[in-house]
Order: sequence, then structure tokens, then C-alpha cells
Amino acid sequence: MKANIVAWSALAVALFGLARGDMPAAQAQPQPQPTAVPPRTEFIDIRWDGTSRMCVVYPDGKVEFFYPELKDIPRPDDADKRAFYLTLKMNRMAAQGYEFVGMISDEIIMKRVVR
Repeated sequence: MKANIVAWSALAVALFGLARGDMPAAQAQPQPQPTAVPPRTEFIDIRWDGTSRMCVVYPDGKVEFFYPELKDIPRPDDADKRAFYLTLKMNRMAAQGYEFVGMISDEIIMKRVVR
């Protein structure tokens, strides 16, 4: 009788250990390690330095002055130039996958994940 109780107790402990994942190392199945490269995040800086000096600074150091591409968009006379043009460029960058991160004075910082 005692042998049956000991045997059933040992079986219960073993099954409980398997259910919790506490198998001994010799019996554990090796888990494949992920080999995926983690995604990279890149940032851009949209800068306001007057209408003709508005630019985007890209992660590779390239600087793009963007007023020429926006100057033909009609701006209401009572709309602030800085807010109007920075908002237009920010929305164009959002269409390329960038997200707003923050704003510092006359700069807008945006980021996107590159896979």
C-alpha cells in the first residue's frame, strides 16, 4: 500500500513538473534561438529657419530644403507661415512612415522603424 502511495506521489510530482515546465535539463527539448535582426529606428529633424531655409535633416546627413516643393500650395493670408509649412511637411513625412516624436523650438523630430 505504501509503495502505491509513493509511486502515485512520484508520478503526480513528475506530471506537475512537466506541466510547469520544470523538466530536468537532460530531458528538456532545445528551443531554437531567434535569428531575426531587430528592427532599426531612424530619426529625422524638420527645421524651420525662415521660409527659404526650411529643411529636413535625414539620418544619413542629407539635408533637403523643401520650400520649393511647397511654395505653390496656397496659404491663407492669416495663417502663420511656420505652422502652415511645417504641418504640410510633417504630413508628407508621415505618409512615408514617420511618426511624430517631439518638438523643440523650431524643430520637429520624427522617427520610423526600418526593417
